[in-house]
Amino acid sequence: MILCREGLVIDNPQIFIQLEPKIDAKPGEVLKIKHIATVYSSAEYLKQGILELDIHKASIDKNSDVLSALQIVKKIHDYSSDGILTVLGAPEILVNIRENKNVNLAFQYIKIALISIVLFFGAALAIINFHEDVNMEESLKDFHEIITGEKSENPIFLYISYSLGIGIGMITFFNHIVKKKYKKDPSPLDVEMHLFEKNIDKYILDTTKQINKDKS
Repeated sequence: MILCREGLVIDNPQIFIQLEPKIDAKPGEVLKIKHIATVYSSAEYLKQGILELDIHKASIDKNSDVLSALQIVKKIHDYSSDGILTVLGAPEILVNIRENKNVNLAFQYIKIALISIVLFFGAALAIINFHEDVNMEESLKDFHEIITGEKSENPIFLYISYSLGIGIGMITFFNHIVKKKYKKDPSPLDVEMHLFEKNIDKYILDTTKQINKDKS
């Protein structure tokens, strides 16, 4: 007897299963329920048996698979129809299929260096163009005259302090330069990367589901 989000049948023992939204697997790996979910049951023998159930074999020729909660419910029901099964979590599980490869550290460092150079000059051009648009040079000259009462065509002290302030401000804002952060809150970069990964996962999930539908 099963409870899955809707519909309740009172019986014992209780079985609760919490599905993971995303897992990683190797090509051809046989996934058990213990790999994709956390299981709790008032009957320990039932819990151990469910955890060891084979649920899916990862594809060899694809980069991702999708597991439905209904597949898991059916598998558990075929194993044992006793008890109430409560399924929690997302209705589908995204299986990222990745083969372990030896990482070439030298190549990784070269990629990081090249990307850093591109980002550095791209950010520099963006800042320069912004300052040209708002005429920051004249603004700093006016600011110098307001503070000191003297007009200067080259307030080098303000130029240097302003440049340092931009760098320090960016480091403080992103809070992502050193491993030990000065605050526990996620930085804007952390939030954007989290949202980017969620959108990528959703896209892969929807695309894989559509491909499976077209094949069936």
